[in-house]
Amino acid sequence: MSEENIKQHERQDGIQVYELAFHLVPTLSEDEVMVQFSHLKSLIEKKGGTFISEETPQMTNLAYEISKTVKAQKKHYTSSFFGWVKFELNPEEIAGLEKQVKGFEPMLRYLLITTVRENTLFVPRERKVAKEDAEAGTDEVTDEVATVESTEALPTEEASA
Repeated sequence: MSEENIKQHERQDGIQVYELAFHLVPTLSEDEVMVQFSHLKSLIEKKGGTFISEETPQMTNLAYEISKTVKAQKKHYTSSFFGWVKFELNPEEIAGLEKQVKGFEPMLRYLLITTVRENTLFVPRERKVAKEDAEAGTDEVTDEVATVESTEALPTEEASA
């Protein structure tokens, strides 16, 4: 992100909004996941961060296998616990936070980005499909079209953080 874009996202008081998306190793139990998620959030709090929103980690299948070396042994994972947290933090503290997140033992992958405070959820657009195809459940487009409003999100490939 260019320096000009970063300044546009910064608030007047010097606080920046960030989002941390992460994958935790799938070998954790449900209880351990919540403990590790709380620990991860405490790292942000200790740096002076305030939370805007979050999603607790949920088990998900990965789009591709991810390898991680744990105690001199390479392990391969096809699933993980994926979660995210959006927070405000002074930009001077982000380098130290990222160093701590990188060293967080159960972390498989993470992505730390600058973002905006507003909720930016995906809203599906309406799709045009043929009347017969809509009834048959296919999405082939023909000359004779009917408007069908999609109520489900389009499938996306889960990218690792």
